[in-house]
Amino acid sequence: MSQGMCPRVSPLVVPLLLLLSAGELCLGSPSCQEVRTAFQLRQIGPLKWVPDVPGTDEELQVCQHRGPTCCTRKMEESYQVAVRRETLQTIQSYSFELKFLLVGHATSFQGKTAILFHFYSAFHDQGCPKTLYKNVF
Repeated sequence: MSQGMCPRVSPLVVPLLLLLSAGELCLGSPSCQEVRTAFQLRQIGPLKWVPDVPGTDEELQVCQHRGPTCCTRKMEESYQVAVRRETLQTIQSYSFELKFLLVGHATSFQGKTAILFHFYSAFHDQGCPKTLYKNVF
């Protein structure tokens, strides 16, 4: 029996190598494309800060990942600025809504108390009998 050109290679090794190389073609090499897209969509910072392939960055403070990462120190800083900006916008939005509600309720309260004081003083000044006053309220 002939083993072909490579007599020492097991018949199982060749299909395994083909399978691994096909899987690598399907999966592709590690890429930071998804991170780049998210970074661009949220307008966090310039795309030049996003690496093309995952790497290691010892200066990371938030993204402390033991393996390769698509995060860089400049990206972290940019995300922190964006989070502060979004948080302040949210607080300002809620503050505006609360102010609007409070002003509306205060105006309503002032209007109703003014009517009550006017009504009370009109009846009180005319010497309205207590029984009529009790019937009104």
